[in-house]
Amino acid sequence: MSVPESRPPRLTDAERQQLEELERRLVGQFPDLDHRFSDTGGAAHAAPAELRTARAVFAVIALVMVVVAAGVDGAGGALAVLLSIGGTVGILALVGRNLARARAAVEATTRRRADSGTEV
Repeated sequence: MSVPESRPPRLTDAERQQLEELERRLVGQFPDLDHRFSDTGGAAHAAPAELRTARAVFAVIALVMVVVAAGVDGAGGALAVLLSIGGTVGILALVGRNLARARAAVEATTRRRADSGTEV
């Protein structure tokens, strides 16, 4: 015996319009939500091939640096290199996240101004 597949309920046109209006208001108040509403595909945060390649190259270079530091300066050198690499990755992650938030805010503001007829 199989379990019946769960399907979302069908929405009426009025319900769909209410949800779209709620979405517009939420995105207006919280621009960070825009990408979450618009991203309905299966690959939520798939990185482009170039980004995956860059990450792989960075990981290989970091590994080589740690091995060389361990050979030249021992465990202390390897630890120092690991800490500096970790700090760099952390800083890049913070900068990237803040840039994404800023971009979403600018796009939401631009869209609001365009919808209200105000010149940008």
